Amino acid sequence: MRSFYITFLFFLTLGNAFAANYYEDAQSKYDLKDFKSSIQLLEKSIVFQPKDSKSWILLGKSYASIENKEAALKYFEIAFTLKPDSPELNLLLGQISYDLNFIEKYESYLENLEIICPSGCTELNQLKEIKIN
Repeated sequence: MRSFYITFLFFLTLGNAFAANYYEDAQSKYDLKDFKSSIQLLEKSIVFQPKDSKSWILLGKSYASIENKEAALKYFEIAFTLKPDSPELNLLLGQISYDLNFIEKYESYLENLEIICPSGCTELNQLKEIKIN
């Protein structure tokens, strides 16, 4: 039984290492504007760490960069279930919701940011500017 436990911990640690490498490689590909490669690596990353909001956010950004806004929204919403208090994520969701003409959703993310940033923040200001323009 003890050897099973040790083996289990070994593979668990190994999986986290793979996920970290996939994420780092995906971030590099994203920075190089190789969004399709970034998407492929992130899809592997989330297999090993499905509760890592960073991977879901970058996956959404990658899809948004190739103009697949519906997929971007889907992945941002998954990240939101993991980290609803993220100003960046509320901004991204608000922007994409507005772009897709989901005005009620846009307004709900704007309200979230007003709660998260009661003294104001860059993300709140950016989201407010969308409706003005």
